[in-house]
Amino acid sequence: MEKYMNLNININRKRKKSFSRAILSFLKWLGISLGILILIGFSYQQIVTRITADKYPTVGEIVDIGEYSLHLYGVGEAKNRPTIILESGLGTPTSYKDWENIQSKLSDYTRVISYDRAGYGWSDAAMNERTAEQIADDLHNLLNRAGENGPFILVGHSFGGFTSQVFSQKYKEDVAGLVLIDSSHVDDEGGFSKFESYLVRGLKEIGVGRLLGSINMLPLHEYFANDEVAVHFFHQRFYDADQISELGFLMTKSKDQVRAAQMEGYGELPLYILSAEHKDYPEWSDLQAQTASLSRNSKHIVVNDASHYIHLDQPEVVIESIVEMVENLK
Repeated sequence: MEKYMNLNININRKRKKSFSRAILSFLKWLGISLGILILIGFSYQQIVTRITADKYPTVGEIVDIGEYSLHLYGVGEAKNRPTIILESGLGTPTSYKDWENIQSKLSDYTRVISYDRAGYGWSDAAMNERTAEQIADDLHNLLNRAGENGPFILVGHSFGGFTSQVFSQKYKEDVAGLVLIDSSHVDDEGGFSKFESYLVRGLKEIGVGRLLGSINMLPLHEYFANDEVAVHFFHQRFYDADQISELGFLMTKSKDQVRAAQMEGYGELPLYILSAEHKDYPEWSDLQAQTASLSRNSKHIVVNDASHYIHLDQPEVVIESIVEMVENLK
């Protein structure tokens, strides 16, 4: 009996060792396979990114602002009216495509300018701290170097609302009005951690973005996902160092800079706030109304049936608001 018990014990031990070896072998080959897939994806991403870098020629002009150059696209004539400056949100593939329809329609009325911040679209990388104030300084420098004269009406979407507010306070002599479209707010707790930001960038660098594009699952607004130029710049620049820097400073230095700009208030500066009705964030409308209270000449419009991208979902509301502001400035 004891002999048989020892035999069973030995058999069980052998089975456990065999099972353990099988698991280790499986994990080993799984790791090797994943490593090979990651290497293939990374190589494909880098090669295609370089091959297609100049696929789409610039639509505007490249302006040297010192340490780097920025892409500016301006259309229309001011006709004694303020020039409109369009400022995109964080992560937008290129400002040109972001505002294309609105810019085209408003250009019959006055001069309209969109531009790519450093690290976006056709602009160079900057590799400095991409805070709201740094971006406002870049824009001021860009307009001066390009010979664009104020007064300006700044139109800022999302994070572009932060940079526009800082610009309007720091260079107030150049600003005639401010239109904020579902703008970021200093009391909002949004943003990604550094780990999350670099994880997204890592996934992009191993070709996950191109894989998602091939199955129509890009993490982009439908308008961008269906546009070749926007998709191109998504694959080229999404979450590069400058965009990660913007996100990293969004709720730290940039938020503090916007708070400082808001301390004085905006006096009689025309200020239009367009906000979406976010049903999962009912406090959002109150935050936007608080921003509107910073000017004695403000208007808050809650836009129904629109996502965070009001200017893409309801462009006519944005156009009407901008035209109304221009007409009221006469």
